[in-house]
Amino acid sequence: MAMLQMILRKMLNNRWLVGSLLLGLVVAVGLMSSIPAFTNGVLQRLFVKDMEEYQQVVKSFPGGLLVSINQDFGAQDGAIVLAHLKNVMENEIIPSLSTPLLDQVTVLRSLPFQSVLQDQITSSPETAILYSFTNLDQHITLIDGHLPAAEPVDGVLEALVTEKGLMERKMVLGNIYELTTTHADVAAIRIKPVGVFKEKEGNDPYWFARSAEYNKGFILHEELFRKTFLEENNLVLAIRYYLAFQYQEFQFIDKEKLMSVVPELEENLVQFGLKKSDLSIQFPVSSITQKYDEQNQHFRNILWSLYVPIIIMLAIYLVMVSGLIVERQRTEIAVLGSRGAGRGQIFGIYFVEIIILGLLALLIGPFVGIQLSKILGISNGFLQFVDRTGIEAQMNGEVLIYAAWTVLGCMSLLLISIFFATRQNIVTHKQNAARVTGQAMWHRLFLDVILLLISWYGWYSYQNMIENAEKAAEDSVPMSVDVLLFFIPVLFSLGLGLLCLRIYPWLLHGIYWLGRRFWPISVHTTLVQVGRASRQYQFLMLFVTITVAIGMFSASTARTINLNAEEQIFYQNGTDIRLMVDWINDKPVVFLHRNPAMQEGSPGPESPKPPIQYVEPDFLPFQQLPGVEHATRVFVHQMAEASEGRQSVKEVTLMGIDPKEFGQTIWWKQGLLPHHIHDYLNLLGKEPKALLISRTLADKLKVKEGDTIMVGWKNIRPVEMIVYAIVDYWPGWSPVGKDSIYSSKQKEKYLMVANLPYIQSKLHMEPYQVWLNLQAEASSEALYEGLIQNDARPTFLSNARQLLIETKNSAFYLGVNGSLTLGFLLSMLITFIGYVMYWVLTLGARKLQYGVFRAMGMSFGSLVRIIAWEQFFTFGVAFVMGVAAGKLANMLFLPALKLYLHAEKQIPPFTITSSAQDEWLIYSFVAITLVVGIAIVGVILSRMQIHQAVKLGED
Repeated sequence: MAMLQMILRKMLNNRWLVGSLLLGLVVAVGLMSSIPAFTNGVLQRLFVKDMEEYQQVVKSFPGGLLVSINQDFGAQDGAIVLAHLKNVMENEIIPSLSTPLLDQVTVLRSLPFQSVLQDQITSSPETAILYSFTNLDQHITLIDGHLPAAEPVDGVLEALVTEKGLMERKMVLGNIYELTTTHADVAAIRIKPVGVFKEKEGNDPYWFARSAEYNKGFILHEELFRKTFLEENNLVLAIRYYLAFQYQEFQFIDKEKLMSVVPELEENLVQFGLKKSDLSIQFPVSSITQKYDEQNQHFRNILWSLYVPIIIMLAIYLVMVSGLIVERQRTEIAVLGSRGAGRGQIFGIYFVEIIILGLLALLIGPFVGIQLSKILGISNGFLQFVDRTGIEAQMNGEVLIYAAWTVLGCMSLLLISIFFATRQNIVTHKQNAARVTGQAMWHRLFLDVILLLISWYGWYSYQNMIENAEKAAEDSVPMSVDVLLFFIPVLFSLGLGLLCLRIYPWLLHGIYWLGRRFWPISVHTTLVQVGRASRQYQFLMLFVTITVAIGMFSASTARTINLNAEEQIFYQNGTDIRLMVDWINDKPVVFLHRNPAMQEGSPGPESPKPPIQYVEPDFLPFQQLPGVEHATRVFVHQMAEASEGRQSVKEVTLMGIDPKEFGQTIWWKQGLLPHHIHDYLNLLGKEPKALLISRTLADKLKVKEGDTIMVGWKNIRPVEMIVYAIVDYWPGWSPVGKDSIYSSKQKEKYLMVANLPYIQSKLHMEPYQVWLNLQAEASSEALYEGLIQNDARPTFLSNARQLLIETKNSAFYLGVNGSLTLGFLLSMLITFIGYVMYWVLTLGARKLQYGVFRAMGMSFGSLVRIIAWEQFFTFGVAFVMGVAAGKLANMLFLPALKLYLHAEKQIPPFTITSSAQDEWLIYSFVAITLVVGIAIVGVILSRMQIHQAVKLGED
């Protein structure tokens, strides 16, 4: 207990250092805990979204578990089978899933009967089946009649029928039907339909099968059906037991449990005695969950690769802080060793201290990780956040496992420096203190050279991979990239920083020698101090260098990934919104006959059909839609033909445009064409017959500018047009594309761009697309409302802004933007804390030196200037080194991102982007850090009673 009190008192005396170390541990644990929390949160969101999409597309409730048992007559007692099934479902399945239950339905179906109207016994019988439903009255709307009774009425069983069944079978409520069967020795059953029903309005999960399935049946009261046909006569052939769960509450982390429901339930029923062929179990959630295993691992790999830089930076931070703690207490450690304390005892003291900090980090860190995951979920870009529902990150065992392993790793890292410190006694400590001007261990081991060689090899490997990817066949499988893509730039920045620190003392000596006769006292003192004790500052300078370099590389990585995604979407769409509406036309109505004999005459040779005549709608309403800045007409025909002499090319995309309006409406990236795109549009505007063609078509037809080609399409007589220019790219058109929707093989695409009025007058008028360029703050919802008000219901609509939102909401982009933003902000925060903490400790350690300066007559202002120059030659120079390392890393390693994104053949071509805004943010942060740091140091310096430092006997 006394030892624990001593350790706690020791931690309290060094509270700033211990607090900084605890902060680093908490951030490290929180960061690593956020990997499983964020991954599970994103996949949970995608999981629910996939189930919602399944419900919309398949028209089936994804949270339903349906067990269907179909037996031969007399195989097993239906009552016993139903009792067992109910017991399994209610006592095993429902409790194991732990999900709210929306509905529970049991549908029983009898064997088929022959049904005839009681008064028409001689008429041909119809097949009829009897059904019962659980709680049917709560899920139907009675159209006519009343609900059936639970007991026979005068020996007649009352039943419900569907509305459609009533009409198809020409039934009348109140008529009595007699049902007989040859499969069982039972008397004739008399049934009277007394009510007609339909499903209640809305998406009721109760109706796992549409009521239309029961059009040929009679639905009895459940109690009556079970007593008569299940318990007394065993005439039930099919049992359908259905559970409707609230699927939004299913958790992705329970995927193993969800996937095991079907096989375990099937095994249970087979062991009970049912045949496997008689069973059918449907649980859509199980099949939806199966595809997430690979995606889960892929997403974790993405987060790990993106977290590599910040993990390395945190490791350096922890080593720096632990080094400062050990350095401050190295004399105390050496004295304890000289007075007989064993290494194990000294190590044990610090081990207990690290254990306490580790437990605190383990207690706080996972909750920090949950909050970090929620921050990641609202990221919409690098350093961009939007007001949307965050990720539903939850605390679970996996998060705690990640946290525990992180604590163990950090503790091991911290204990290494303490272990080496315990090897010294007071004599070796003083000897090492006198040798502080020697080379650091990493320089003696040439770690800088080793890291740069590894980085060079990584760069060389990626260059070869890029070249091979560009030469790869079009239908080849995309190359995979490992997490080293984000690890190599960190090694490069670290190696370059160490190399600069190796050279830096020589540079300082050179600066000192050049100005030794005229440097002011503050600069002279700083150059001597930093030059002679460069090892003292190297860890801080290396830490700042890595932070700035990582920040710049992370910012450029995020900007590059986001910008290329945005450019792809807007290039393929051509503008903000494209849409088409129906045109009035004279297209004849086509009647299809299932029986060829019903068609008069024999089929003869098909005569050419005249082109369909269309009436062009008024274009003004589109220009006046809410939020529209510019609008244009764009005719697109995917199956046009082009010919020159004997050469002919089919499946050419013909685009008809109004040049001026087209130029005002489109989205375009400069640099894709040799000249500005308006120059090409001006060519079209000068000559009605002018034509722009793609380079792929020019090479195929072997034509050049000034040549004449024939343009048309099926059943339309071609016209002559003149090639005015050849283009490689064009808004809304890609020079390569899939051969078909069933093949991934790429093939060349062809394009022709002509004047729309010329096409309409010389070829044919057909429906065109409407391209809309929206104002910056325009709302898509307002535009859609405007379309409805103008009675213009689109048959086709493509919204680039919505596509971009969907892209940024995907798991990959959420992970990239969130992780890089989080890493950047954390690196800036930790750098600021480490910087301030370092200089506060430095001031305390050099109190004697400052006291001597003051005793020699140096003014307080001169002391502040010494501190300022010292920060400039350490923090300022480290910042410049970081900027240089970051820019070089961007130039050397960012091109490899195209491998990570499989963007070797991306349209438009993949481009590297760095934002000046991000760089200025880093510059501003550094400036603020310097100003705040100098201010804090100045305040601490002013409060120091430096005169007390100069006293007799002080060392």
